[in-house]
Amino acid sequence: MLGLSFLSPKEKWQVGPFEIGYYTPSELLGALWSEDSTVDKAIVVPENLVLDALIEETDTVTTPLLSEETEMLPVAEPVVLDTAIQLSDVKLFAPFFEGLERLSADPNSRVRVLHFGDSQLEGDRITMQLRDAYQRNYGGTGFGYVALQPLVAPSSLAFENEEGLARKTVFGRRDTAFLDMKYGHLGSFTLVEPNDSGQFVGSVAFKKRKWGYSRARNFTTAKMHVEGASPSIVQILVADSIYSTRIFPAGEWTLAIDVPNDDKFSMRINSKQQIRVYGISFESPFGFHADNVAMRGASGMIFTKMNRVQFKASLEREAYDLIILQFGGNAVPYLKDEAHVGRFARALARQADYLKRLHPNAAFLFIGPSDMARKNGLAFESYPLLEELTHRLRNELLSRGIAFWDLYDVMGGSGSMVKWVDAKPALAVRDYIHFTPKGASKVGASLVRALKVLEDQYNALIAIERVEMQRLADSAALFKQMNQGTGAVTGSRE
Repeated sequence: MLGLSFLSPKEKWQVGPFEIGYYTPSELLGALWSEDSTVDKAIVVPENLVLDALIEETDTVTTPLLSEETEMLPVAEPVVLDTAIQLSDVKLFAPFFEGLERLSADPNSRVRVLHFGDSQLEGDRITMQLRDAYQRNYGGTGFGYVALQPLVAPSSLAFENEEGLARKTVFGRRDTAFLDMKYGHLGSFTLVEPNDSGQFVGSVAFKKRKWGYSRARNFTTAKMHVEGASPSIVQILVADSIYSTRIFPAGEWTLAIDVPNDDKFSMRINSKQQIRVYGISFESPFGFHADNVAMRGASGMIFTKMNRVQFKASLEREAYDLIILQFGGNAVPYLKDEAHVGRFARALARQADYLKRLHPNAAFLFIGPSDMARKNGLAFESYPLLEELTHRLRNELLSRGIAFWDLYDVMGGSGSMVKWVDAKPALAVRDYIHFTPKGASKVGASLVRALKVLEDQYNALIAIERVEMQRLADSAALFKQMNQGTGAVTGSRE
């Protein structure tokens, strides 16, 4: 190994999609090797032509993505290791906090959160802690929307024995046969495929899991978002006996479906023509709900590509009070320099801004990428441009009126991913990218605490404003009473 270290090139080199390198003498000998003899390896940043094309596409847009560009707000300098939710005005979160206040006063009302993200969210991670904390305080059951054929099933419900179903996504490898770009608000749909007799038939079996939160798996109803060229029949079965039936008319519909309390049940879909299932939500008719939408491999650059009319209608139909976006990690290994970071941050912020103007009735929170580490010789180190990315994202998003939560700082900043991997028990897995269930739970709990701090700040501000409004009203009433009592004339006299 030592002999090869003298013969191998000092820099890593590319062979097709692979990056090849070898240890240097300094890495093998450590302190025995003179520092004057060491030459740091230059790590080659791999190309990502798809990401560059998405950035270029956003950069070259000269007209506004919707009606008008967002007014850019001034942004303060970042605070080192700021674990709080940062935003230019706490009142930007009024839709969410007013919704909670409404739900507290009327338990039969609803509050709904939509959490977009990449593979860090798979299996309902992070979202599940947020959901359970608020369901404990405000009521509600179920885990919300999920694809009928999810890549990773939620922690509360297993999806088994799927047949006749095909998964189609707007992210990753998109099927170019679907030109209308209608993917629903989950960014994916499940296509029911024809069987040998030409009928479009699909089925899936559900089984409640014991390790998910009890409130999430104790849902009382379901609703499904479906589009078909002809009517479709949806049946819920328990032990091969029909429990309920729902007929979806031709067109695009979201209808409720009766589901049992049993731990196991199944669904069968039948139609004469092709049908798309945009998602199914397991929930209660009231309380707090949070939808986890994990997009493996996505960089958050796909929202402007989706069918705007359908996307907007879906967001409005579900009446989301808070929309969370958690992207950026998948781009980190491909960022070349600070200029590249700036272009990506601006492009990603414009996607978030597009969503904000598409559904202005919600509060918006962007969660920055976590720390990530790569191997450089024998040691793991944080990606050098990650800190710059969080700084640029923060400024771009806050200037657009979108709150920012710096997960990189929450973890502990540079080098924290290595510490999370080495923790006992481990908080991150050895790809130095993804969290373990315990790590994801820690992040989810931290998010809940950060939202509670923000809510306290909001309530304190509203209380002050109400006192001031009451003071002004009392002053006006007293002034009017004094004028009436003395007979003073307040109008003009000719």
